[in-house]
Amino acid sequence: MELAGSAPPALMKIAFSDCYSNQHVTVRYLADTFAPGFATHFDLETYKPNVSVLKLLEIARTRGEMPDVLAHTIVTPGLPRDLDKCPIPTVALDIDSFGWTESRIRWSMLFDHVFLWHLSLVPKYKAAGHPKVVAMPHAVDADFCRGALPTEERPLDLGWIGAFQHGHYARRKRIVSGLAARFKMNDYMKFHTKAETADVYRNSKIVVNVSRDEFPPEANMRCYEAMGAGALLITQMPTELTEWGFRENVHFVGWRNESEIPDLVDFHLRHEKERIEIARAGQELTLKDFTFQKCRDKMNAVLAESPKEFFAPARKWTKEQVSLVHVEYYYRVQLIGALFEEFASLKGANPRARWKALPMLLKTLRHSMKNALW
Repeated sequence: MELAGSAPPALMKIAFSDCYSNQHVTVRYLADTFAPGFATHFDLETYKPNVSVLKLLEIARTRGEMPDVLAHTIVTPGLPRDLDKCPIPTVALDIDSFGWTESRIRWSMLFDHVFLWHLSLVPKYKAAGHPKVVAMPHAVDADFCRGALPTEERPLDLGWIGAFQHGHYARRKRIVSGLAARFKMNDYMKFHTKAETADVYRNSKIVVNVSRDEFPPEANMRCYEAMGAGALLITQMPTELTEWGFRENVHFVGWRNESEIPDLVDFHLRHEKERIEIARAGQELTLKDFTFQKCRDKMNAVLAESPKEFFAPARKWTKEQVSLVHVEYYYRVQLIGALFEEFASLKGANPRARWKALPMLLKTLRHSMKNALW
């Protein structure tokens, strides 16, 4: 990292590899912080999902957009081939790493650097043998709080932005719908743009966070957006926020049982002084250390430490080892065409490698046939 008083390293040009229509919001907001010309995109929906990274870089070169680094979002429905031969450093952006963790660790070995959004999982990746794993927090755009009303003048008791449509959000839907029946809220079922999200949180006294059912401690973007906009955050305990230096009843309020949430909201609506004090402390720490601009600078500083070096363990693997990792990725995200091609590439390889790949191929075929029948 940079020394005190020294100039920050020059901003590196990064190409983000993902499917643009399904781009993770964290990656989109992070990319938005780069100056024009310093962030490009390889939309894998425009190419084959298993396109060679060498082809992507050749296209970038002909357009005059050659990047210094390639950053791929893990669990994107696509994964470029030939990452082990990539002539520039590669980065795995591994955001929801609490799901398929063991698989994600194997996929990380294809990349020179891994940026991981869950601090507690960094030791697992390192223990598995990856030499360059760095934790990143979720964050908020530094401009998010501009135009916010003083908290005592805000018209909404509660603000909520977030999805309900997946099975792992059943608890969330139950809690939020119950709160909406009791307190003044925005239209919580509506899809909100980035600007609309900022507007809701800037006009909310309190934001209650309910993370995914399978990983309740997650400190997601909602936590940072709420605090950054000056609202009081009420979130479940334990929470990843404490791993990053936030303190309960200093920067946010914690809940341990969903039955206590309405009373916590009611208490802090009636006790304005305490609510404002905690909200301001949370906002100050968030805007100081947890913005996407800070995340961009941290990523850039890490990459600038070794701009021409390669650390991916897979660069020293056999072709079969690399291919099996790709097979698993395509199996997990159900890319049957890419999986068939990868399996075919194992023809003539060690028979053990084909036997390892075969069950994943058969399961994908069965899943595809089942979907076709519905």
